[in-house]
Amino acid sequence: MAGLDPRSGLVLLTGAAGSLGTVLRTALAPRWRLRLLDRAPIAALRGNEEAVQADIADRAAVARAMEGVAALVHFAGAPDAHDLESLFHANVRGVFDVFEAARLAGVRRIVFASSNHAHGCWPVIERVTPQRPARPDSLYGAFKVMGEAMLRFYFDRHAMRSVSLRIGTCRQLPIDQRSLATWLSFPDLVQLVERSLLHDDPGCLVVNAYSANTRLRIADPNWAFLGYEPKDDAEEHLAMLRAMGVDVDGPWEWPEHGGAFARWPGPPPGREG
Repeated sequence: MAGLDPRSGLVLLTGAAGSLGTVLRTALAPRWRLRLLDRAPIAALRGNEEAVQADIADRAAVARAMEGVAALVHFAGAPDAHDLESLFHANVRGVFDVFEAARLAGVRRIVFASSNHAHGCWPVIERVTPQRPARPDSLYGAFKVMGEAMLRFYFDRHAMRSVSLRIGTCRQLPIDQRSLATWLSFPDLVQLVERSLLHDDPGCLVVNAYSANTRLRIADPNWAFLGYEPKDDAEEHLAMLRAMGVDVDGPWEWPEHGGAFARWPGPPPGREG
């Protein structure tokens, strides 16, 4: 089985108007044919882009958007601060509808935006790998684990290949002490997605999606298998964080990988990553 050919394989990117979707669209557009789906309008289309405005829970619209697609990059979803109904609508029912539409359309490859909150309740002293059991730190994390489990089902029953990216703190720059370990830079995110599309046969792979941070607190044997070689390191931004008043030199603030998520008494604190 071969990876996708950027010159011919049509890629459907969901959540294309969101923050990470916009990063991916901008970086992938020069090399890939893209169909962009979001419930918000998408403007300024390039010559190799087309847009579909629809909700991911609209089965008919998603089925139409999936026609002729070789690979799905699924980044649509509700962020962590939403209530149960909103999270379920986007991150469970919407995920199933999109994956099932992909199966019915014969899509060959899925890249799924999972989250590091799928393992957020592991003690931070444990260098968690994707092979360890999931320990989500929130409903948001639990629903991401459910998405990964759905992809395992589609692989075992229908031989659909996929890569689930347990995305860390994916921002232009690290933002706090925890992100010194969990940061994923935009260029490294793009590299992960492209490696996932181009790999000959990832099977049903789960990958911890982080940059090459000096204070990295996970391990990932799948990076080499995927061909991922992260380039950025949150440590390069220590001066900026110190100027912001962030304690980058004291003891580690949180005892679990999920940081505040693992200890928050109610809904999570309203900040993804």
